[in-house]
Amino acid sequence: MEFFDCNVCFGAMMVPPPRIAENVQALIEEMDFCGINEGLVHHAAQRDDSPVVGNELLSEEVRGFGRLHGTWAILPHQTGELGSPEEFMEGMKAHNIRALWAFPAEHKYLMTRTALGPLYDLIIERHIPLFISITESCGGISGWYLIEQILSESSDLTLVVTDHGSWGQDRFFRPLMEKYENLYLDTSRYELDGGIKAFCDKYGPDRLLFGTGFPEMNMGGALLTLAQADITTREREAIAAGNLKRLLGRVRL
Repeated sequence: MEFFDCNVCFGAMMVPPPRIAENVQALIEEMDFCGINEGLVHHAAQRDDSPVVGNELLSEEVRGFGRLHGTWAILPHQTGELGSPEEFMEGMKAHNIRALWAFPAEHKYLMTRTALGPLYDLIIERHIPLFISITESCGGISGWYLIEQILSESSDLTLVVTDHGSWGQDRFFRPLMEKYENLYLDTSRYELDGGIKAFCDKYGPDRLLFGTGFPEMNMGGALLTLAQADITTREREAIAAGNLKRLLGRVRL
């Protein structure tokens, strides 16, 4: 079965976990060891340093590696650090970037339309998925409350929430899944016994994306959880790679 990891990071980290991939070659070796075919990747510098530095570094590092698909991190356009939203989109097109990450806690901005409205409009128009970890916060708002605020202002945004924890957060996210049809979850920490099956039985498999959360989490845990889930082969294949390929295939740069 093909695995396409939606949530994987490489590069030297400010506070590194025990096992990291400092460069692309080390990441590919880790993927090969675990049997992961492709990765939608970001660089530690995009979070720990700045998107200004990290986006360029990421694009340089993954160039020529067809298995690795780069993502960029966003900032509000008002400071001019990444240019205008239109210029930012032109850069994405030039580097074939089809997904974005938000790190508002580290980079000190709000996830509101006041700050990001023009960028949100272009992201929505071009069907570009935006990734954000449930561990993020901004302006005193965090977790699923932050996710609801983002979607309440931009319900057409394709938002992928990662790292939502192993203790079962369905009571938080199921109401949001039912209200916002463009909300997706990664599986990196969805370790709840029977959780993936219960989700598929209720909502189908199409809004779950296989992710490992590497290097914060070991790749093998997410692989085992999905491989052993009591779901159909079609559901497993959709989560493992098909859903992410579909999302990226919709993007218009």
